[in-house]
Amino acid sequence: MSSSLSFLATTASPFHHHHSRHPQKAARAPTHFSPSASGAGTNATNASGHDNGGDKESILRLDRRNVLLGTLGGLYGTAALGCENTAVASPIEPPDLSKCHTAHAGEGAENVQCCPPYKDNSEIVDYKFPSSSTPLRIRKPAHLLDADDLAKYEEAYRRMRALDPSDPWSLEQQARVHCQYCDGAYDQVGFNVQLQVHFSWIFLPWHRYYIHFHEAILGKLIGDDTFALPFWNWDSPDGMTMPSFFVNDKTSPLYDEKRNPDNLKKVLDYQYSHKNYENPYTDEELKVKNLYQMNKTFRESLPLPELFLGDRVRAGEEASMGKTMGRIEAIHNAIHLFVGMPEAPYRDMGNFYSSGYDPLFYCHHSNVDRMWHIYRQKRGNKIDFNDSDWLNSSFIFYDENKQLVKVKVEDCLNPQKLRYTYQDVELPWADSSVKKKLKAKAKPRSRVSLVQVSEFGPDPRPLDSTIRTLVQRPKKSRTKSEKEDEVEVLVIDGIEVPDNGPVTFEVYVAAPYGGDFVGSDLGESAGSFVKLPHFHIRKREDAQTKKFSLKLGISSLLEDIDAEGSEKVVVSLVPKVGEVTIGGVHIDLIKTDWTA
Repeated sequence: MSSSLSFLATTASPFHHHHSRHPQKAARAPTHFSPSASGAGTNATNASGHDNGGDKESILRLDRRNVLLGTLGGLYGTAALGCENTAVASPIEPPDLSKCHTAHAGEGAENVQCCPPYKDNSEIVDYKFPSSSTPLRIRKPAHLLDADDLAKYEEAYRRMRALDPSDPWSLEQQARVHCQYCDGAYDQVGFNVQLQVHFSWIFLPWHRYYIHFHEAILGKLIGDDTFALPFWNWDSPDGMTMPSFFVNDKTSPLYDEKRNPDNLKKVLDYQYSHKNYENPYTDEELKVKNLYQMNKTFRESLPLPELFLGDRVRAGEEASMGKTMGRIEAIHNAIHLFVGMPEAPYRDMGNFYSSGYDPLFYCHHSNVDRMWHIYRQKRGNKIDFNDSDWLNSSFIFYDENKQLVKVKVEDCLNPQKLRYTYQDVELPWADSSVKKKLKAKAKPRSRVSLVQVSEFGPDPRPLDSTIRTLVQRPKKSRTKSEKEDEVEVLVIDGIEVPDNGPVTFEVYVAAPYGGDFVGSDLGESAGSFVKLPHFHIRKREDAQTKKFSLKLGISSLLEDIDAEGSEKVVVSLVPKVGEVTIGGVHIDLIKTDWTA
């Protein structure tokens, strides 16, 4: 096999799906550092900042740089923070706290009051990071917590829930932080543009801080500076259901009644959509499907950070206008839909404005952050975007010392600086056999009922039924060297969606027969577009819809389906939830940032 990234074995997927329609100055707010994953599969980093070893089974080879990294345990390098020069610096700035306004959270929650009790930017100071002598918080898999860990966990939330709702440490105010930055309660300083922390390269850094501060406050409430949030280990088969202590005891402070009752004990699906959802798999098959999706997420995005973290967004730009969310954010969104209520207003995890009311949210994001940490380790801890606008983007939070503090992206790249790490667990999705486990049950590609497909055309098309279109590749039969230089990326652009409800559609890629014919099966899953129900911009008369784009790496996928020699591929877009219009479909070659 020739591939720029030799990431485990890349056999054909056992899942061939069959058609079923089925700038102002910064101001702050309370912070929670979303956990950055040291990564499952790596040994927990010790207090001095060094890793204790690595898992020998999951190995990523970065051929171009001749770098060999362990699954969890590459050295935690300290790359110099060199920045690309830009003509005009335009990092995202914190909001003016005094100008918080009504948020719009989508269908059934159009006017939400979630402004904080603090409104004075003059009280903001630069965050003083924990000293190296501060105990290292070790985040553990939720399903492996022992009785003592669980008792501390429950007591911390019991005390948080008991606080006055106006207290910035209360669960009420902690939840409101997410509403403020996700549903338009703030505008960017100096612009009539919503401050939005989703759909772009600031999604992971902002949530890392958000979870960090939430964790520190919980620890402060129980007087334990070693307290660590667990992570919902949904990238492991044993963790692919909601952890039992979140659902079994209705008297527990971890319980939330606004979860989908149908899914409390079901295996989650990285491609879940609560409407028109069909699951033809057994639990074990679904677990393997999830593992394979995670395997592909890493293989396709390691050469190009924007595929994992999301597109660049600078001051004055709307995070959702023509931007692409990272692939890990799409999986994260599907899990939100899986947990939350399936009907409007989709509370709690089902809607961004209310997600923070459910303690499971912070456990979920602990694993999202862990995925980022693993991603960075596999890239040798190279800076994801060597861009001053990313590194200098700043946020404000209310910390564990009851102080409004300002933080920057560049200071959260190493979880050691925030004094937390992750317990060493295996990474089953990085196992080269993950694609072989159900191969015997996979259905062969059908040559029966071949249909002719054509190109997408110049005009937008409603996605009210499956669209199958022929897409020209920039170049076929690319060499190993060419793949190391450029990533092949499938781009769906002009994605127009309503500005209030949930939207989900899936993307599949197949090799055509005889040039422009395709069988009934959809081929290989390339990924999904998943949007939670919330407004993406401050409500205006001319803003009823939003246009996104979706970028999906397909270099490894084409090898998996033996389509490297094809001049064209068939792309299938399958609607699941919401009204969608597609502007176009094409394939680009994008230069990797992985230089020798």
